[in-house]
Amino acid sequence: MSARAAAGDAATVAAVAAFLYREAELLDERRLREWLELYAEDATHWIPQGESSDPVHDVWIACNDRRRLEERVLRVESGFAYSQDPPSRTCRVIGNVRIVEERDGELHVASNMILAEVRRERQQIYCGAVRHRLVRAGDGFAIRHKELRLVNSDVPLGNLTFLL
Repeated sequence: MSARAAAGDAATVAAVAAFLYREAELLDERRLREWLELYAEDATHWIPQGESSDPVHDVWIACNDRRRLEERVLRVESGFAYSQDPPSRTCRVIGNVRIVEERDGELHVASNMILAEVRRERQQIYCGAVRHRLVRAGDGFAIRHKELRLVNSDVPLGNLTFLL
């Protein structure tokens, strides 16, 4: 499938959007083991700071491979993640889902996210542009790479342990 065909295939766009909605639902419901299953074994997850484009040489908010994601999930589930005691209540809204291209067996997907977090009687709003690289897995997809560029990444953000 060419980049143009992937971007124009309404059924593929709908399937990708449903997958991204599912990811948001699992995170908001704190079903982190199920969420982790959405990630490929060679997955990366990156939240850059500012206009950063290189996770090796630039400052970032979070940069994880699959093993680090597993460690984060274990820590949150252990009850010893004091930064999430009490846990954040979140609601993610995913929109403007589009397939940018298909290259080397990956769908390059762009979307936008608005996330509301409530914790300790305080509400925070986070917005960002999200980029996923998805690979086909069984009847669906697996996340090979996720990049979340927060629009407010250049201001003090506080506790972001809920932000997976």
